[in-house]
Amino acid sequence: MKKGDFMPMGDDLSEKAITKAIRRLLTELGVWHWKQFQSLGSTPGVPDIIGIWQGRMLGIEVKTARGKLSVQQQVFIDKINAHGGIAFCARSVEDVIEGLGVQDRFLVR
Repeated sequence: MKKGDFMPMGDDLSEKAITKAIRRLLTELGVWHWKQFQSLGSTPGVPDIIGIWQGRMLGIEVKTARGKLSVQQQVFIDKINAHGGIAFCARSVEDVIEGLGVQDRFLVR
């Protein structure tokens, strides 16, 4: 696999496009996951993508190149990590590859 197979190119990608590319990568890696849709009454800060990776909870907050984490999002990420899960903010497929430690599965572009 090549990293470029998952992510459209460009610096001005929407959060929707980034999320779609990340979900494609997660599916290819065999990660059970789903997109978490927020609505009235949702717990503040829940990551955009939730899943299970190698027996651990996975939380990925998707942001554009200029997007900023809210305080609630950072707190949720910190809590997942503190309790043995894996959580991080991703602005690209490369961030997910690094966050999951799967760099060795990909060819250099």
